[in-house]
Amino acid sequence: MPQSFRETLSAFFAINDVIVQFVHGQVFLVLGVAMWLQWRQRSELDLSRALPWLAAMSLFEALATWGNSFIPIQQQLLTSETIESLRLLQLFVQLMCFASLLGFGLKLNQPPLKPKLEWILPIAVIAIGTFVILVGRTLGAGPYDALNHSLEAGLRYLVAFPAALLVAYGLRQQAGRLLGPLHIQRIVRALRVAGTAFLVYAVVEGLLVPRSALPPSLLLNEQSLFVASGIPIGIVRAFVGGIILLFFFRAMEVFRLEADSAAQALHQQQALILERERISRDLHDGTIQSIYAAGLMLEGVNGAQPVQALLNKTMSDVRGYIYDLRNASADEDLARGLLDIVTEFRMRTGLETEWRVDGKPGPSLDPERRQHVYQITREALTNISRHAGAKRVKVTLRYGDPLTVGVVDDGSGAIPGETTLGRGLRNMRERARLLGATLHIDAAPGKGTRIDVNIPQS
Repeated sequence: MPQSFRETLSAFFAINDVIVQFVHGQVFLVLGVAMWLQWRQRSELDLSRALPWLAAMSLFEALATWGNSFIPIQQQLLTSETIESLRLLQLFVQLMCFASLLGFGLKLNQPPLKPKLEWILPIAVIAIGTFVILVGRTLGAGPYDALNHSLEAGLRYLVAFPAALLVAYGLRQQAGRLLGPLHIQRIVRALRVAGTAFLVYAVVEGLLVPRSALPPSLLLNEQSLFVASGIPIGIVRAFVGGIILLFFFRAMEVFRLEADSAAQALHQQQALILERERISRDLHDGTIQSIYAAGLMLEGVNGAQPVQALLNKTMSDVRGYIYDLRNASADEDLARGLLDIVTEFRMRTGLETEWRVDGKPGPSLDPERRQHVYQITREALTNISRHAGAKRVKVTLRYGDPLTVGVVDDGSGAIPGETTLGRGLRNMRERARLLGATLHIDAAPGKGTRIDVNIPQS
């Protein structure tokens, strides 16, 4: 670069240093606010869970950068002790920035750390950094600015540089392992470019430090860049921050796509609810009325009692299906639905039936999964009433992981073959498979039968 042009460029940026610092801080302020607002939107993506760390890092970066403009302006108004305190506070803000960057990197990477470690490590960095800063300021000798530069350089070398490398690697992981299967290449590319930008960020934030007594900074520092190019480090950092901001905004499209998918699923669920209502109405107004009419026609006919009993049983089953269709879509508690089934069974059979719930409710099952649980339970109770010869029945719901529904009777303990049971047992197994659950049947002659459905929650 010609000497005259470099000198002109240096003079221009020196005169406009306040503007340079403002632009640098403004870029990271926008990034921080945007990431915070995005995190406030509900999302199931792992990337969303890491955004508070990026928001905190960006906001602390903005505050620390604006300190470079604010503190010199106050030197003519405030005492030297107050200025030193402000510089010390600026060091703490930078420490918080780099610790948040570390937290962002830890949250991004796979396999994830234990949740406690994701917080403990950044807090440990803050605690150790605070101790070093305070001890350095207490025991250090020499001009205040020189000591301050040495402490800042140490923070950048030991915290900012490795944390930024960790973030760069984590973003590439997110692009390849989490978003790649979606086949949305523009989002994958955006995250990869953002990851590459954090590699550059590691250099300009972690290696280009203030000139200090630390050996690496004697050759590679902020001042050497300015002397060689005429461009201040603030411009370079603002440019890198702008690249991160731009491509993170592009990557945020994944959250819009997730919201669109959720809206489509809601629309499909509403259509399913309407269809269930139509089917249940047709069954009630058509099929049940026809069965009831057939039963009336058989009254008084000799030998028709078994047929009438079968019709009554069929009508009872159809009513049960209507109940399931109308309630499977409701946002009800699983225990409430199972209690209705148990109550109906107790009233229909007259068997002593105990109902018990253990544990605290966890995440609710969606309507389709609840329907599978209801049908498995109803089929198990139907088998007891038809085949077990039981006197007592116990139905339990145990919250936890896995969530367990158990049906126990004191009957014969004999499990009829699938031919005898019709499709009942096969339906139970198929519904368990659709739930991703395990179905255990434990029977012993004369000791009853126990059926457990274990439904994983994670």
